[in-house]
Amino acid sequence: PFVPADVDGCALAFAATGNRTVNAAVADACRQRNVPCNVANAPDTGAFIVPAHFACGDLTVALSTGGHSPALARRIRMDLQQWFGARYDAIAVLLGRLRPLVLALGQETGQNTALFRALVESPLIDALAARDHAGAERILTELLPAELHPRIVELLHELA
Repeated sequence: PFVPADVDGCALAFAATGNRTVNAAVADACRQRNVPCNVANAPDTGAFIVPAHFACGDLTVALSTGGHSPALARRIRMDLQQWFGARYDAIAVLLGRLRPLVLALGQETGQNTALFRALVESPLIDALAARDHAGAERILTELLPAELHPRIVELLHELA
């Protein structure tokens, strides 16, 4: 049986017993002790929710139904995970390699933002997903500042 002292010294708690009365008691004890608590059967009474999530390479996707339906969140997560597949793996790695190089050029934030948006809105994602090295190189040559052109082959190494 639960006793309020069970949460003493805890940094985080989950009230997920299947018994509403016990879960409410856990949540109340946590509130009194400033311990963040997730309440499985009453998400509005807890301090946080746990989103459904999945990772594809360096990309992590999290979603929530606001605690209304973990089953729906799980279903949507599974659908998204199947749809995403490995589609964004290469672009995430490429952008991770590219970002410090672009920032090192010392351009204004607006220029960097425009460049990264142009990259992700271009056909680059599809070229990388299709392992079209020549197409990806062409797109990068068109979009990247000239100072980075000598680095394109290195940036694409083992991606396309």
